[in-house]
Amino acid sequence: MFGEPTLTIGETLGLLAPELLLLITALSILGVEAFLPHDEERRWIPRATLTGLALALIATMALWNNTAPVLAVLSCDPFALTIKAIMLIAAGLVVLTADVYIRNHTQRQGEFYALLLLAILTICLLSGTTDLVMLFVTFEFLNILSYILTGYLWEDKRSTEAAIKYFLYGTVLSAVMLYGMSWFYGLTGATDLHGIARALTGQESALRPVVLPALILTVAGLAFKIGGVPFHQWAPDTYEGAPTPVAAFLSVGPQIGGFAIILRVLLTVLPFGTSTTELAIDWATLLITISVLTMTLGNLVALWQENIKRLLAYSSIAQAGYVLVGVVATSPLGVAAVLFYLIAYALANLGIFAAIIAFSNQTGSDQIEDYAGLHRRAPGLAMIMIICLLSLTGLPPTGGFFAKLWLFSAAYDAGLLWLAVLGVVNSVISLSCYWKIIHAMYLLPAETEERLSTSPMLAVALGVTVVGVLVVGIFSGPLLSLLQTAAPTFFGG
Repeated sequence: MFGEPTLTIGETLGLLAPELLLLITALSILGVEAFLPHDEERRWIPRATLTGLALALIATMALWNNTAPVLAVLSCDPFALTIKAIMLIAAGLVVLTADVYIRNHTQRQGEFYALLLLAILTICLLSGTTDLVMLFVTFEFLNILSYILTGYLWEDKRSTEAAIKYFLYGTVLSAVMLYGMSWFYGLTGATDLHGIARALTGQESALRPVVLPALILTVAGLAFKIGGVPFHQWAPDTYEGAPTPVAAFLSVGPQIGGFAIILRVLLTVLPFGTSTTELAIDWATLLITISVLTMTLGNLVALWQENIKRLLAYSSIAQAGYVLVGVVATSPLGVAAVLFYLIAYALANLGIFAAIIAFSNQTGSDQIEDYAGLHRRAPGLAMIMIICLLSLTGLPPTGGFFAKLWLFSAAYDAGLLWLAVLGVVNSVISLSCYWKIIHAMYLLPAETEERLSTSPMLAVALGVTVVGVLVVGIFSGPLLSLLQTAAPTFFGG
């Protein structure tokens, strides 16, 4: 963009350090593994992956005070850096949960972790994307990696079926989103978000008949990634058929990236959240409708699920509906509340998936009824699941309670009291969904008294998530204040 300082090659590489470290780690794992015998357990691979993620997180922290454009299509700003930090921490938890599962199910361990690192890299790029072309290319790269990871256990028919369904559905909605983006380009002659915003400023009402269809088509593609209704159908089959660590990643990764880009596109291209223009009302109505449908349908359908991974799929859909409440608030508090919720949600959801992997590694079952008597077979595992489930419900003193409190407070401040009340009602419904799991673990008799053990890396993941859920709740005030530093990216100040 004109008027912006030109960065040297060294400065550009420095701003891209987190992504470059992830890329180098992925390529190094593939290169080193090629020279190792295929019968080795390769325990170094997850450790190398964690090292790469830790270095990328350190590089992200080192960039914290930077606010600069990168290669004219990316932005290194507080919002992008916050999203990267959240994603890298969540990715570390996914790697911890994946170790034993992947070693037990495939010899192609290096490829799995390399693909996972590349998927994380694309989400980091998405967090700072300021150009529609870059957005689509990065978004599609993430889709392709997600399809491959979903079908990674190609010997398993369920995994292959889930990948095919995910691919077919995602391809159609990617084309729809690209068509919507082409309308924005045809209308404004620009692909960068700030250029589009300048072209639309002052002409919202006149351009409404053209912008509204473009907005609907673009939001359809973005809603697909977060599991928003009516573009959610891929999630249940994908979660159930995908390798469980992949389902854990899909439950948090694409949502973090999806909400990052939704906030950036809407608050940059269409910053009319507090205005009364027809276009502002249109896009707010569109997102409110998706939010209401998503949280309600997700919770109601989850009530009937017997497979725990399918239940969590519909739970994730409902959670996306809650997060959209913060998006439509279009305020600094709303942005901070969305980031806060993504942290609390990622910790709780990954904690539950870690427990599911610990259970299924020894029982081979994902049916809720088979969790009967878990409190006797693995009391620590059962307690961690309860804490994480209560956080997803939004009960104190967990992080989920304060996350929903801030989201609904942002909605109230924006004059959307009825939406906040609906969110509370849905939270009560969600308790009924999670009660099925709690009831099985504590109130149903166990069919066997055989004790369940947990691998060291899974134990670390479980410990980090449950402590994180409680710490985020206890220190919610300071954390929210820290996250509010990302709001000036869109609102100034």
